Amino acid sequence: WSLTRGANLQKFFYKTRPASSLLNCGLLTNETVPNTRLLCSGFWGLARHINYLGEIVQAVALAIPGTLVPWSLTSLLPWLYPLYYVALFVPRQKDDDEQLRLKYGDSAFEAYVQRVPYRMVPCIW
Repeated sequence: WSLTRGANLQKFFYKTRPASSLLNCGLLTNETVPNTRLLCSGFWGLARHINYLGEIVQAVALAIPGTLVPWSLTSLLPWLYPLYYVALFVPRQKDDDEQLRLKYGDSAFEAYVQRVPYRMVPCIW
């Protein structure tokens, strides 16, 4: 919950109160298109779609107690929830990246990818 909520709150405060140094906590911007910014540090410096990872981790945490049921078929059912999120968010992060590339241009997007190299899972992917 902290990963998802923390990342989304950071994004919210970054958008609504960009001048507040207390809320930004030294966040860095990647100013490429006038009047727009990309959040490149904090939670968002770990991975470009860190909030998606938080949602998947929450779904896995909810599925784990369901595996304690001794019946084999019902112990598999709780895993449909995290599998749904994986099936939803993996293609979505690719679409999100493509939208960013179209909005900011190839060179600015590549600079962003170099600064935040991981898609969803820090140090892995």
